[in-house]
Amino acid sequence: MHAPRVVVITGASGGLGQALTRLHLEKGDLVIAATRKPVTHESTVFAPDPNRFFSYTVNVGNNEDVRRFAAWVHVRFGRCDILYNNAGIAVFETLIGMDIDELEETLRTNIAGVMYTTRAFLPMMLDHGSGHIVNIASLAGQVATAKASVYAASKAAVIRFSEGLQHELAGSGVRVTCAMPGPIDTPFLEKADRTGAYRSKVARYLLTADETARHIYKAVQSNRSEVAMPYRLKMLSVLYGLLPARLKKLVAPLLNRK
Repeated sequence: MHAPRVVVITGASGGLGQALTRLHLEKGDLVIAATRKPVTHESTVFAPDPNRFFSYTVNVGNNEDVRRFAAWVHVRFGRCDILYNNAGIAVFETLIGMDIDELEETLRTNIAGVMYTTRAFLPMMLDHGSGHIVNIASLAGQVATAKASVYAASKAAVIRFSEGLQHELAGSGVRVTCAMPGPIDTPFLEKADRTGAYRSKVARYLLTADETARHIYKAVQSNRSEVAMPYRLKMLSVLYGLLPARLKKLVAPLLNRK
């Protein structure tokens, strides 16, 4: 009988992170749910087997905090087989309209947090000659729109970071998958969209957290370097990227739904 895989998931208190947690527990893995705030009622909410679910409170935007977390995982479990860099925040607002503290927290969490966590857990994977890093970006990183300039920039950074990391880790046994979902129907969307209008405008494209988790899980199992969903938005982003600058200016108003 094989030992369960050790899976670390940041941003696991709700939405996609919680869906990934449930899915991996269903698959028999041992999951460490990293959250900004303490998780309560772990065994009843997440798993019937408390020996396969653990939680840890960490601020991924704080490098020392992340290093302590990785050290705890190393001492307690000895390895990390899959790392999901899922923690992220968004504020749909213009650059001028966004509070500077919100701007800095977005960059700290969405960019530095991904790099801090990867850097802290990567040595464990390299020592074992295997592992999988899954960076949760967004289709917003492919196509930026009004009121998402900061968020889109942060997710574009995650996409390029993932690409560079794939080259750095070639031949090491450690794989990297970059996931680029479209809008997901979770509390994350409610917090990001203060007006409440965005949800209704993209209702037909909304993904559920569970279906997004399944798409990503399948990509990880297949060792894919990237995965994007839903299909229609994925194709729209590809086509948009092929347009010349002049046509992009004409199309841009159709994309601004925030």
